[in-house]
Amino acid sequence: MTKTKKEILGLIYIGAGSTWCVDKDETSTAVQCAKMCKSDWGRLFKFKRHENFKVNLYDVSNKDWSAESGGVFEKGTNERIPLLKVATVVV
Repeated sequence: MTKTKKEILGLIYIGAGSTWCVDKDETSTAVQCAKMCKSDWGRLFKFKRHENFKVNLYDVSNKDWSAESGGVFEKGTNERIPLLKVATVVV
């Protein structure tokens, strides 16, 4: 019996790009993704000191996935991976 490793994808669309990260639970993924977004895009966008970030969360456990502006899809089948929720994180 093999245990499946839980993987949550956090994705923030910003301008013509995005920031993403994968972690083991929704909270840590959302916080990490928001911090990365502020760091990655801080030279192009002016963020407030306590900025609200909307983080799209997807369960990508045991999936080979790809993301684009239309959503997150499983590679090979092109099936859409459903959005779990949108978390608001203040960083």
